[in-house]
Amino acid sequence: MTTIKIAFEEVANKINQWYTMIKKREVEDAIQLKDEIDYILDDMEENQNLLLYYNLLDARHRMSVDMFKSSGEILERIQKSPEMQKTDDMLQYYFLFFSGQYMFFKKKYIEAINYYKLAEDKLIKIEDEIEKAEFYYHLAISYYHIDQYFFSLAYAEKALDIFREFEDYAHRSISSEMILGANKLDLFRYESAYEHYNNALEFAKTIQIPESEGKAYHNLGILYIRRNMLSEAEDCFKNALQIQEYIQSINGLKSIYNLTHVLYKSGHIEEAREWYDKGLKRAEKEGDKEYLAKLTLVNTLYDEYNESVLTNSLDILEKLDLWNDVAELTLEVGCYFKKSDDIKNAAKYLEKCIHARDQILKVTEELK
Repeated sequence: MTTIKIAFEEVANKINQWYTMIKKREVEDAIQLKDEIDYILDDMEENQNLLLYYNLLDARHRMSVDMFKSSGEILERIQKSPEMQKTDDMLQYYFLFFSGQYMFFKKKYIEAINYYKLAEDKLIKIEDEIEKAEFYYHLAISYYHIDQYFFSLAYAEKALDIFREFEDYAHRSISSEMILGANKLDLFRYESAYEHYNNALEFAKTIQIPESEGKAYHNLGILYIRRNMLSEAEDCFKNALQIQEYIQSINGLKSIYNLTHVLYKSGHIEEAREWYDKGLKRAEKEGDKEYLAKLTLVNTLYDEYNESVLTNSLDILEKLDLWNDVAELTLEVGCYFKKSDDIKNAAKYLEKCIHARDQILKVTEELK
């Protein structure tokens, strides 16, 4: 009995719908549609480009559900496949764009940007405005993470201008607003940063996106830390951590760490220990080296001092190339020792701070 093959155009339409769901963060719908596509894929008319497109979106889908390891494995297989070498510009764009997102997850920001810049050369072939906005958004975040604020601002503005025109992408408008706020904050434009963050918070509340609301509270907390308004920062982090959708997200651990840090600096040692324990368990469970190191560092500085633990925590952050964090934390450690009249250690850590800042200046030299 001959099996009737499903037209590849029909499958292509479903795959396009699937990608739209991924971009809109409609996770459950995306999972369900992927199952439908998987069911009919074997019965589809042969089309190598469409299979490659499916595999690329499968890698992107897995990133959206935090299956990063398998996403990276798919991208590696695609890179080695002969089909990838002879495919069209659009599929090459998706490969480069998704590879950049994967490198960003691994905190390899320079590599992410290098992929994005290669993808940008092919962006002219993409007609979808939302796809362009997604690209600008991801590039803006990556530039922010290497302190290239003016590049980040330019791309974030371009992303926001497009997302504002599409109601279905309100969550991306909120995120773009917060990228603008983060850049303004690092440029010491506190009032402008507050305006962006508050806009994001109120919009998230209005359209009821709890995870974005939590992220906005978190960012306001960071702003208050920078202004040494620790009580206000504490309130913001606690507000964020009361939102279940946020605390369970990939960003939840960041707020736990920052709340722990603020509580230690404010002298609320017992409460800080409680949040430290929660954060440590979660970081260990998730295998998050960055936040294991940061939590351990603030605990050993303010509670259970141990020179080797402090040094080891900073070494881990340096190996992860998190030079901005190293600069901030070594400055804090140096000032802590200075207040204690421990001039030798103060000088040691302030020197480390200078070294970290030198690395920040050098990092852009790696951009191709």
